[in-house]
Amino acid sequence: MKNPLSASNKKLVAGYIAPGWPLSHFPNGIVAYIHNLLSGLDAKTEPIILAVSTLNKDLTDRVMDLSKFGAKKPFLQRLIHGIFYRLNSSLVGNFQYQSGIAESGNKILLATQQLQMPLDVLEMEESFGTASYLFKRTNIPIVTRLHGPWFLIGPILRAENDWDFKLRVAYEREAIENAHGVTSPSLDVLEKVRQYYDITLPHAQVIPNPVLEVAIEKQWQYDINTLPFILFVGRFDSVKGGDLILESFQLIAQKNSEIKLFFVGPDRGLLLEGKAVKFEEYVNQYIPEKDIKNRIQFLGHCDHERISDLRKNALVTVVCSRYENFPLSLLEALAAGCPTVATAVGGMKEIVIDDYNGLLAESESPESIAEKVLMLINDPEKMQRLSKNAIEDCKKRFSPEVVAAQTVEYYQSVLARASNSATKN
Repeated sequence: MKNPLSASNKKLVAGYIAPGWPLSHFPNGIVAYIHNLLSGLDAKTEPIILAVSTLNKDLTDRVMDLSKFGAKKPFLQRLIHGIFYRLNSSLVGNFQYQSGIAESGNKILLATQQLQMPLDVLEMEESFGTASYLFKRTNIPIVTRLHGPWFLIGPILRAENDWDFKLRVAYEREAIENAHGVTSPSLDVLEKVRQYYDITLPHAQVIPNPVLEVAIEKQWQYDINTLPFILFVGRFDSVKGGDLILESFQLIAQKNSEIKLFFVGPDRGLLLEGKAVKFEEYVNQYIPEKDIKNRIQFLGHCDHERISDLRKNALVTVVCSRYENFPLSLLEALAAGCPTVATAVGGMKEIVIDDYNGLLAESESPESIAEKVLMLINDPEKMQRLSKNAIEDCKKRFSPEVVAAQTVEYYQSVLARASNSATKN
């Protein structure tokens, strides 16, 4: 049986669960992914945003605020919680987690029921396993997108011993295994999910994250008279490798007396010996050279325009995460043509083609990162070649139009399978 949408002029109505909306006030990787994807959809697809949080002034018939739905926990639920607490603290944790999923899932259900246009498909992240609550409560086909499974990220943040680690990982499995469709930005994440959970996911598909084209006037240009600095955009934490960029810069600065480091992003702190060490404390403790310290500038959170200006003028951008799925920070640097060094982990190995559109460094190796950065700094011709290739490659592989076409085609295949399954039953 054919997908009914393919035989008519009816628009495909696709829903997206977003942590917040709009992107300008909720700078988040998933929000940016949805924002960029929507810019590539054609008139045949009608997107609906179901946001956990929004700015009221931006609410339209295409944006729904999930916080407006649902009610407070009933008395009976609070009573059961109290009984569990007296019996077994582990039961409390499980009950709390299930309650959280139910609350989030119920808000989504209530919101979808009030839509003027019924959803044909709903896409949501695997995080926390909220989709596991929805499968038996709605007929809307659900596509789970693998933005960052907790079994991968949790251990890097040393959360594998937290009370809810195994619980979250188990619920995320349900959200992945029982979905009508699964998409992953990178093949690396998809294969790790298959291996970790021992599930085949035969219909899963790799679809990259999209990145917006950068205007020519905002693109990187080599200028020998520009203040030489290295740019890092990311959180100061273990996942993003906040310590690795500082250790790398220390090595680079020892060989280049002019270069500076601009660190852009929130200070989440690094967990060292059971203690959260903040950025300034880390620099003071691990970088003894005063001259090098003075060349490190922590800029904290910056808006998109400020980051765009920094990318345009940076000598090199470094992305040195311990693990990444398909980071927008890397895509945006390449789209701007900024010469880039990235660690060869996760989906970054699929984005960066070594010595074509950027350079790959060894994972968790400050020495390798420093070596690649110095290689670029000392070779302006290579920087300009990589810059040109990066811009062209982003347009070819990661433009919103290219990614949106792949996404809609996948939705159509999900609907066709669902229709065939319904006919057989």
